[in-house]
Amino acid sequence: MSVTTYRRELTQADMVRMRIPRRHWSARLDLISDAPADDGKSNQEIVRCYLAKLERMRAKGLGLLLWGLNGTGKTAAAVVVAKEFRRRGYPVMFFEAASLKDAVIGKMAFDEMESVWERARSVAVLVLDDLGKGTQDGVGFGARLLDDLLRHRSANKLVTFITTNMDPRETLGDELNASTMSTLKECMIPVEITGDDRRDEALTEHNDFLTG
Repeated sequence: MSVTTYRRELTQADMVRMRIPRRHWSARLDLISDAPADDGKSNQEIVRCYLAKLERMRAKGLGLLLWGLNGTGKTAAAVVVAKEFRRRGYPVMFFEAASLKDAVIGKMAFDEMESVWERARSVAVLVLDDLGKGTQDGVGFGARLLDDLLRHRSANKLVTFITTNMDPRETLGDELNASTMSTLKECMIPVEITGDDRRDEALTEHNDFLTG
């Protein structure tokens, strides 16, 4: 049976193998902000649209570049889609962008068969979270790693999601190589995730918990 013809419930083991942080295990579509953005579409509508075309997006190797201010739900949106891919049987890995160089230098293991770097290059769906300042270094090693990773995944039509605080129209280009920015254009749709900082809401709930 094709992996695309059924959906199954995810287990804790799925979450652990995908390396999704525990805080995001409960991410759901209905928890994503439905407040309209400048173009009239809400974050929730954008994610719903991608989910409706999931198999077409996979066939094209087309992911999302989710950018915006802190706390607007970029990571949660990426996880919602990643979990749906996994429900349909596709291998998924969540990886923090800041750990890329350390994973390669330290030869970090994903499991007994693969390193984290090998998994990042080959997995069907990759969430590269919180891409930000620090990609560049004195010798350009980090930038070359990222360029190699994204070019390889794009060439093989492997789906990649990136979350970042940097605007792809402005500051992101200052951090990445020109070739990397060109690769992003062919394998990702840039989407601005808007809204209030949800961490402020969480802080209020925490305070209410202490005082209530």
